Amino acid sequence: MGGSQERVAVYGWSVAHEDFDALIQLFETMLDRGWRLQIYCKLEECLRRHFGYQIEGAVLFHGEEDLFGDLDYIVSVGGDGTLLDAAQYAYRAGVPIVGINFGHLGFLTAAQSGEVCGLVLALESKRYTIEDRMVIGVHIASEDADNGELHVALNDLSIQKSGKSMLHINTHVDGVFLCTYWSDGLILSTPTGSTAYNISVGGPIVLPGTEAMVLCPIAPHNLSMRPLVLPSDSEVVLRASGRDGEVLVGVDARVFRCRGPVEISAMRARRRVRLVRMEGDSFFSSIREKLNWGLDERN
Repeated sequence: MGGSQERVAVYGWSVAHEDFDALIQLFETMLDRGWRLQIYCKLEECLRRHFGYQIEGAVLFHGEEDLFGDLDYIVSVGGDGTLLDAAQYAYRAGVPIVGINFGHLGFLTAAQSGEVCGLVLALESKRYTIEDRMVIGVHIASEDADNGELHVALNDLSIQKSGKSMLHINTHVDGVFLCTYWSDGLILSTPTGSTAYNISVGGPIVLPGTEAMVLCPIAPHNLSMRPLVLPSDSEVVLRASGRDGEVLVGVDARVFRCRGPVEISAMRARRRVRLVRMEGDSFFSSIREKLNWGLDERN
């Protein structure tokens, strides 16, 4: 046993057989160094049911109300989708989030599954940087939505059709009418989310520290419609409806099926998500290595 006694919550949904040993190594390394450990209940259930593994020395948590009050980190084990879910806890608890890639791309994660021991030592010795990432606060108003609830998106807010008919989305920015999008949907992205859904529909990559949001149509009926970069302090109001009668509203990995018409208001949230990056890691290295940026197989 050695080092400081960090307080860590580990969040994940499940673990594949090929990643089981790395996850147990993560737990044992933390506990051996005297760290106080919390495990998300669904991850603990997966380990117990599918691997017969019982975690000793850790406390379970089911929601944010169960988290240690003096938490130091939330560690996400999975892919980017898992990290986006864990970011909900990190945002409300105001603690840094550390992603370990047990998934596919892992664009937002700080380490790969084979690097867990080095990651623990780096966290203990504070050999990392923290990036404050902008978050979008979202309110959804429809017949069947909870109009008072605030949803937060680290990546993006998306509106999509539920059937074959396109949507028409009346869009206002800071109280001024912008246009009506006739399209399959619309994405409002943070700089963090610019490398996600936004880039797949032709939106620009935006550096994480840029104070901006990107409004990007999905398959617009009018081919002159292009992505629009907005100041980060803009307030965007979207009123969406379509012939199918239902609108799909995505806030990061969560999807809400709303009876149309639906009104969505979105603006920069007051707080930010604190994302841990390891020493030597950078946004530019991530887009080169994970998005093959600038790669030309002919050279």
